[in-house]
Amino acid sequence: MGKIAMRALNDTSPFRKIALGTWGRGGDPSVYATLGLDMSTLLPLMQKWQEQYGVKVTAGHLVGKAIARCLNIRPELNGMIRGGKIFLRDDVTLFFQVNIPGPKGEEISKATLAGTTIENASNKSVIDIARELAQKAQAVRTGKDEQMAKNLAVFKWLPWCLSKLYLNIGSWLIYGLNLDLRKFGLPKDPFGSVMVTNVGSLGVDGAWAPLVPYSRVPLVLTVGRISNKPWVHEDQVVVRPVLEVGVTFDHRMIDGIHASHMVRIFRETFEDPKFMLEG
Repeated sequence: MGKIAMRALNDTSPFRKIALGTWGRGGDPSVYATLGLDMSTLLPLMQKWQEQYGVKVTAGHLVGKAIARCLNIRPELNGMIRGGKIFLRDDVTLFFQVNIPGPKGEEISKATLAGTTIENASNKSVIDIARELAQKAQAVRTGKDEQMAKNLAVFKWLPWCLSKLYLNIGSWLIYGLNLDLRKFGLPKDPFGSVMVTNVGSLGVDGAWAPLVPYSRVPLVLTVGRISNKPWVHEDQVVVRPVLEVGVTFDHRMIDGIHASHMVRIFRETFEDPKFMLEG
């Protein structure tokens, strides 16, 4: 029998090179869950808020506000594992992934992913989060975020075999030693408390994202597409617009009891819009 026909992919995006340097073999503490949310109350409010405040509010912003409130109420879950110990953060920082399209005509083949953070998110309303994220995401996409642009440029020339080493060293310096390396072009806290990624914008109903080891983030949320689905309301099956949120968490940091408490707070935030406007 002959060899398997294959060839190396040499010309690819920085994101794919980062991904290859991120995950090795299996054996991680990830736990996965799905949370369905009835959006029939919030959907008309999202349109109202856009007209009232002049900023588009998406499901991703709602999820970001809800999880920031969860971590503010349960501060023992807002932390990271460092040196075999749990260290807690003083405030909640959200990390949102941002799609960066490739050059015109190569939008898909040359597209990549980056991200930006919203600091002190538990003290910001969903309107504040939406407005700040819109500004920062635009800066990332246009290359005006100089730190992000420099970091992505590194992976254009960094050899594949050194990607994992580069990522792990950066994580050790920033999170392991808690050094401020901004004068060297590295952000102080590039990944924050929790990651939020919007797969619904890609037409996906729901998905789970993996934990990213070097980020030290113990919680990742994926925001699916809002779609009409059967929903039980007062013992009746009705059709409602439903948002699916995929949850991945580090079992070393969060257990089932913690997760159940966070789900209650999360649902409460979606069911009562006043929580979304708290700042």
